[in-house]
Amino acid sequence: MKEQLIQWAEAGDSDCMFKLATLYRDEGNTSAADDWLAKAVSKKNFFAMKEYATRLRENGDFNEAVTLYKEIVQLTGDVEAMEAVVDLSEQDAENLNFVLNAINSEYNEIYLRDYRILQRIMSLGTRRHNECTIQTLQAIERRRIASRIRKLLDNN
Repeated sequence: MKEQLIQWAEAGDSDCMFKLATLYRDEGNTSAADDWLAKAVSKKNFFAMKEYATRLRENGDFNEAVTLYKEIVQLTGDVEAMEAVVDLSEQDAENLNFVLNAINSEYNEIYLRDYRILQRIMSLGTRRHNECTIQTLQAIERRRIASRIRKLLDNN
């Protein structure tokens, strides 16, 4: 299996690159793991980018982490990456506005279409996840993040 992963990764498959990085990390071969992770990040593999950004954050390289999280937001609109940018940039209006613009630029018709479900969820004071799609839940999270950003910007 490992030989096949190596073959596919060397052929340019970013998912295989990330899987190899994980495999090497689990084996304790950190240099090979880091090499394959870097290759997967350069290919814009979502999972590799998130893992690498998390590593940067944990190592205290906040500027690089924010840059990578912002790239993830641009590529995928990932809610966790948005939240990470906000967490790392509470005093940086430029980064906060970047996330706010990313949220606002996505006309979220799912949020509007499922408005009745959302009203019912909010009126019950709970999030009944079984009544929502994943897109609806992400829309709720985007709105929560946007509200948090607006409060941060008002306080700055």
